[in-house]
Amino acid sequence: MDITDYKIGIIGGGNMGRAIIKGLSETPAGPKITVWDADSGCCEKLKNDLQVTIARDNRELADNCDIIILAVKPQIVTPVVTEIADLLSDKKLLISIAAGIPCERLEKPLVNKVPTIRIMPNTPALINRGISAIAAGRDAGTEHLAITRAIFSCLGETVTVPESAMDMVTAVSGSGPAYVFLVIEALLDAAVGIGMNRELARTLVIETILGSTELVKQTGRQPMELKDMVTSPGGTTIAGLAELEKNGLRQAFNAALASACQRSQELGK
Repeated sequence: MDITDYKIGIIGGGNMGRAIIKGLSETPAGPKITVWDADSGCCEKLKNDLQVTIARDNRELADNCDIIILAVKPQIVTPVVTEIADLLSDKKLLISIAAGIPCERLEKPLVNKVPTIRIMPNTPALINRGISAIAAGRDAGTEHLAITRAIFSCLGETVTVPESAMDMVTAVSGSGPAYVFLVIEALLDAAVGIGMNRELARTLVIETILGSTELVKQTGRQPMELKDMVTSPGGTTIAGLAELEKNGLRQAFNAALASACQRSQELGK
């Protein structure tokens, strides 16, 4: 799928909007990108840094672009769609990355039949190592999914899921980087707590997590199996694991994902 054939408009220039713009801009002969954000300073910075076109407002962007990506907060998705609704048709594609907002909410203010797509990317997209889950709305077909995958593959991996799975996806991969950052922070602080130099601790923690993740990915083996390879009877690893289990690591993750999933559902109501 050649994304250079399309004019892509992005409403919202925050972290994820910027990541999408950057990823698309780095593709060979990248597509024409138009951006609008309520913050004029943000627009000016995007124009200077990434050489994108800045629209005068949402309506100009929607009128001139084939694909409109909503990279805005969940609370303002409906007002934005309502503002541009009469400019959208079945010849355009409306994509939203707003957490918790179902395609039905995107479609409700529309005047015409418009294909919609819901995406849940995550922040590693900032370095093109993200994972984006894609769900099709009522009027989106295989060609709309294909162009969406082509766009978001510029930011990392993509998976296609039924929309019913999107709240779970949000809890796991959308919010997941924050959980990993917290684990990294906790390991760093614990290493310093036992007397290690912080710079050395940072190197050891980061490379250990990167290597362990890559080992799971490349071998295809189950984490339990790889964990057992490190865990000698009566050794240091089993002593550490026993403390993590005793202090409720699994229960904490279960509760965190359940809470994040519930909050995603609430945002969609």
